[in-house]
Amino acid sequence: MSTLPGRRRGPSKGDRREQAILETARALLARKPLADITIDELAAGAEISRSSFYFYFDSKLAVVVALLHGITGELGRDAGPWLDGDGPDAESLRAALSALAVLWRDQGRLLTGAFAAAPGCPPLAQWRDGLRAAHVDRLAARIERDRAAGRAPAGPAPRVLAGLIDDLRTAAFAGTADPEALVDDLVTVELRMIYGDFGGSPLGRVIRQAP
Repeated sequence: MSTLPGRRRGPSKGDRREQAILETARALLARKPLADITIDELAAGAEISRSSFYFYFDSKLAVVVALLHGITGELGRDAGPWLDGDGPDAESLRAALSALAVLWRDQGRLLTGAFAAAPGCPPLAQWRDGLRAAHVDRLAARIERDRAAGRAPAGPAPRVLAGLIDDLRTAAFAGTADPEALVDDLVTVELRMIYGDFGGSPLGRVIRQAP
């Protein structure tokens, strides 16, 4: 019987096996470093043979890259209100960083390994560069808006400052076993990097009083 027009087909057996490989990799990465994971483990977790594994991925690295692209949207999913807003909005920044911290808590081994390996691995470097550029572009635009409106003081070039903030976040989350515990400190540091110390001004009080 033919499929009715407009009806979506379910995932194929190949799609399910590919997803099973990715889920196996995700589960294994929660327990041990990427370097200790083998193709045999990935194949066994997906209930396929080692030779069948290569029908879906040509290497362990290809699995990791697919996992990373799968979570790329999550890395910036809740950042819109902060990046598209203006002024020292501590609550929007905290919401963005809190969502990011949860992702680092759940996917920290994958992300830490990817960032560490990126300098010597073109596919990972391309993923990392694209991720960083997307955040830096939007944050630099925000800094430019706030400086033009007199809400933020002059300082380093917006893209330079945005890049420093992005690198700080990555290093902070990659270097801790408890990403969520860093959120409040990162809120304070990032706001001060952008808005400086305004002394007794309303902007200064907003930054200092951020919980």
